[in-house]
Amino acid sequence: IVDIAWGGMFYVIVDVEQLRKYGFELTASRGKDIVRLGEMIKAAAKEQHAINLNDYCCKDGNMNMMDYAGPDILCFRESNTNRNAVVMSNNVLQWDKPETWTGMIDRSPCGTGTAA
Repeated sequence: IVDIAWGGMFYVIVDVEQLRKYGFELTASRGKDIVRLGEMIKAAAKEQHAINLNDYCCKDGNMNMMDYAGPDILCFRESNTNRNAVVMSNNVLQWDKPETWTGMIDRSPCGTGTAA
């Protein structure tokens, strides 16, 4: 279960607690796993929750926004510790090519990313 939020960009927000039963930990030593899973969840969210910006803004016709593949950024968060990890893409994930299952942890996310 994820939340999708808007704050200048679309974010996928994942509560880490639901992943603990699979051994997921939000620790520096698991950085590669955090990024890989984050990119996979973000790709799945794009496939399952495509976003049409016209549904959310610009209904007066003054600005024509095209469909947006959305979400750009994923945030894992631990609600009981206020710890998080913000995952950003550095590639286009292709399910059939594991070498594309990469990204990066944003150590200095913008205010919106931090607030997510």
